[in-house]
Amino acid sequence: MRLLSIYFIALGFLSLNPWLRPDPHLAVGVVGWDLVDHAIAYGLLSILLLSTFVKQRRQLSMTLMGVLVCSLIGVMFEYSQYWFTSTRQFSFYDAIANIFGSVLGVAAFWGVKLWLFANAERAK
Repeated sequence: MRLLSIYFIALGFLSLNPWLRPDPHLAVGVVGWDLVDHAIAYGLLSILLLSTFVKQRRQLSMTLMGVLVCSLIGVMFEYSQYWFTSTRQFSFYDAIANIFGSVLGVAAFWGVKLWLFANAERAK
């Protein structure tokens, strides 16, 4: 829980920091590095959230709640850039990248968890 809190605070600081602006010339193919950065950040947030709160019961509902919470946090930080800073602005593509990263993080979390479970079953 402590790691999740620290990560959330760091994510908020980096999202609202007025002197950190992405370089528009950095790109991975046709996708700007800023969008990849957003997807990675919110993918990690969803992994941390799920690893903190998913237990044996209610796995599906907690997974859906994790995607929803991470996506809403991403959109909220994008709007907060518009409302609370003068040098940052809301970006629809950044918000979509945050949501996409949340979904990818959930997929990675469950992929690794199922892979570990399958290997544990084979080892028996």
